[in-house]
Amino acid sequence: MATPVERRSPVARWGQIARELRRQIEQRALAPSQQLPSENDLADTFHVSRITIRQALASLAEDGYVERRHGVGTFVSDSFRLVQHDLAIAQPWQQRVSAQSARSEEVPTSRRQAPPRALLSDLGVESENVGTRYFRRLQIVNETPIGLTESWLAPQIARGIEDAPLLQGSLSRTLDTAYGIRPDLVHSYLHAESASAELADALRCYPDMALIVVGELALAGNGAVISCSRTRWLGSRVRFHHEHHQDRRA
Repeated sequence: MATPVERRSPVARWGQIARELRRQIEQRALAPSQQLPSENDLADTFHVSRITIRQALASLAEDGYVERRHGVGTFVSDSFRLVQHDLAIAQPWQQRVSAQSARSEEVPTSRRQAPPRALLSDLGVESENVGTRYFRRLQIVNETPIGLTESWLAPQIARGIEDAPLLQGSLSRTLDTAYGIRPDLVHSYLHAESASAELADALRCYPDMALIVVGELALAGNGAVISCSRTRWLGSRVRFHHEHHQDRRA
C-alpha cells in the first residue's frame, strides 16, 4: 500500500486514507470480500494513529465500500461489484468525437509490460494470449488531454511493430495501414474509478477525479486475440453517447 498522507493537506488525514482505500477498492487492488489489514497494520502503513484509521474505515463503511465485522476485521463489501453495461464504443476514438483537433500522442515507455490481472479478468482472457508488448498513448483534444490508453498486442500479431513509432500515435491506424489488420469483433467494458496521483499528472487533473475506464478486447474472425486495451477517460472532459434505433416492426 502507498502512504499518501500529506501533513499540510487541507484534507483531514482520515479523509486522505479513506480516499486511498476507496481508490484501491474501485480499481480492484482490493477485491470484494477481501479482508483489509488490521487497524494496527494500517496505522503503521500510513504512519497515523489507530483513531485516525477507525475514522477512515467508519467513513468507508458508511458509504458501503467496506463491512466491519466485530471481532473479525474489516472486509471489502461483497456488494461492491461492477454491473456490465453494453455500449457501442468499439470504433476508433477519433471517429467518436466532434472536435477536429483530436489526436493521439505516443507516450515513451518500456515496450514490455505485463497487463494487469484486473484487466485480464474483466476481459475474460488469459495472459499468455495477450503477451507483454505494451503501448501507451495520450488522447488529446484542443491540446488538452482527455484520456490515456494502454494496449497490449498479442505475440503473433504485427511482428516488429514495436521497433518504430506508431503512425500518428495510433495503434489501430498502424495495424490497419502498415499490417492490414482490423479486428472482426471488439468486446468493450466500462466502469468508473478515481485518478491516482500518476494518472492525474498525465491527464493534468487533480488526484481522485472521476475517470471513465473502457476496457476492450479485439478479436480476429477465428477468435484469436489481436489486442486488449484500457483507456482512462477524464469524466469531467468526456461523455459517451449511444444511439439506438427502435425496431417498430415487432
